[in-house]
Amino acid sequence: FPRSNVFLVFNSVENAPELPFAAPVRRPSFIAARDTTPIR
Repeated sequence: FPRSNVFLVFNSVENAPELPFAAPVRRPSFIAARDTTPIR
C-alpha cells in the first residue's frame, strides 16, 4: 500500500530562518516558511 509522511516542526519565533552561510540558495518556502507570526 502506498503511503506518505508529513512532518511538522514548530519552532520558537526567535528561531527564524536566516540567509544561508554555506548553501548557495535559501531553502524553498514549502520546506522553510519565512512567516514568523506566532500561532494562537
